[in-house]
Amino acid sequence: MKSTHLAVPVACLFAMAIIAAECCADDVGTTDIPKLVSDYRAVLKSRDIAIYSKAALALRKGIIANDPLRPIYHFTGPESWINDPNGPIRHKGKYHLYYQFAPIIDGHRSPICWGHAVSDDLIHWVDWPVVLWPDTKHDRNGVFSGNTIMDDKGMLNAFYTGNVGGHAECYGMRAWSKDGGVTWEKKLVMKDRPTSDSPVHWDGQVWKDGSFWYQLSGGTTEGKGAGMLWSSPDLDNWTFIKPLFVSGSASFFELPYLIPLDGRHVLMCGAGANPYWIGSYDGKLHVFLPDKIDPESFDAGDYYSFNPNMTDNKGIRGSVRRIVHGWVTTPATPTKDVPYWQGAHSIPRVITINDGRLDIQPIAEIEKLRGLKRSFNNVTVGEGVAVPLKDVSGSVVEIVAKFSLGKAKRFGINVRASADGSVSLPVWFDSFTSEFGVGDKRGKIDFKPGDDVTLRIFVDRSIIEVYAAGRVMTKYTLNDPAAQLIVPFAEGGEAVLKDIDIWQMKSMWDKP
Repeated sequence: MKSTHLAVPVACLFAMAIIAAECCADDVGTTDIPKLVSDYRAVLKSRDIAIYSKAALALRKGIIANDPLRPIYHFTGPESWINDPNGPIRHKGKYHLYYQFAPIIDGHRSPICWGHAVSDDLIHWVDWPVVLWPDTKHDRNGVFSGNTIMDDKGMLNAFYTGNVGGHAECYGMRAWSKDGGVTWEKKLVMKDRPTSDSPVHWDGQVWKDGSFWYQLSGGTTEGKGAGMLWSSPDLDNWTFIKPLFVSGSASFFELPYLIPLDGRHVLMCGAGANPYWIGSYDGKLHVFLPDKIDPESFDAGDYYSFNPNMTDNKGIRGSVRRIVHGWVTTPATPTKDVPYWQGAHSIPRVITINDGRLDIQPIAEIEKLRGLKRSFNNVTVGEGVAVPLKDVSGSVVEIVAKFSLGKAKRFGINVRASADGSVSLPVWFDSFTSEFGVGDKRGKIDFKPGDDVTLRIFVDRSIIEVYAAGRVMTKYTLNDPAAQLIVPFAEGGEAVLKDIDIWQMKSMWDKP
């Protein structure tokens, strides 16, 4: 192994810099966790952005400093449970992310509400006050998932499922904000079931076509998953049209989305391995025709409930860019010295259509968090030989590894590996099956014999995201936090690691 870019002293600095990043040293402040928790919970109902964000940031940094499993560049809640991204939208020059959040109130987890964070760059976020609480008779057991839109007057609106008794009793709710998303009013707008076996409303997506608004919500019909299509002239009075799309790939559709993309339409839903279909949509007949009956998988890893609601104009030559937020499913942290937290969001992803499938990439802005870099070239990886890369380690890194096949059947990079080899998480490619994966999670990529294979790997403590040939796979790990080596491997013959670049990654909660 030979580095052609950095001398050993700089490599030593790389390891030291990673240790600094692990500590999240910028403005950590007190690490008196009980005080940080108390200060944050005391302002949970505050509408003052400065007061709320200061307490939330202090708690975040305190947990990061005391929990080696807490990610530092994947979005989490300040504490407690989070899941679905809700209504991510670009509004007046800022990115707004709403999310399912269950804060701790009086020592107990609250019913789900909508948390709120705001960003200038999709990477560095500021906590804004919780926006929607379960405080009416129609949503008293949870402000469930939904989305946001701008109405004809330029006012921010949200549509969500008001939970009372799950599928047995729920409602379609509308909320609106006159102050850019800080305070909200809300009302019941949907109370009738679209079909006898579907709930009234489940995870609505809203868009306008001509003089009418349309809403797609989740449901089922005759034991098959379905997206239920509604229309409205005014956002308050909704009429059920019909099931827009029905598929036996799942018995119930959550989080259905119909989005225009690259001259086509994509229908996505939360079910199983997160299926999607590419096809055509007739807005007059309200018919979606998929190119293929069998769906593709968006991410078959530890991932669920994607939300492609957000767009901006930062695509190629100022074109519209479609951005997907998603929920990384994790267990509750086992670390005893910090408050309970569970769930995170993936790096925001940009989607395009390429050769009949979605091409999925992390947003380019993630490169803002790159720190010190270490590179190697032309490393021969012997069969059954696992030698760590010299002077490189860490659990908050980005890795771009380009392999040529050689004779290896399976090859890749072990991340979060221990010195004795007893602990590791393999990121791998199988040249026989054209599958890639991380740990036990796997997916298919388009691959031609003789092609090089590039694995782009984001390691963020307990969360791993792997991108390969326009596909993505997500995995969480509870590996020993001390296991931080990066180890190339090959099985069934040799492989050549043509190039590998490794960056220390900075915290999204430090100042940009």
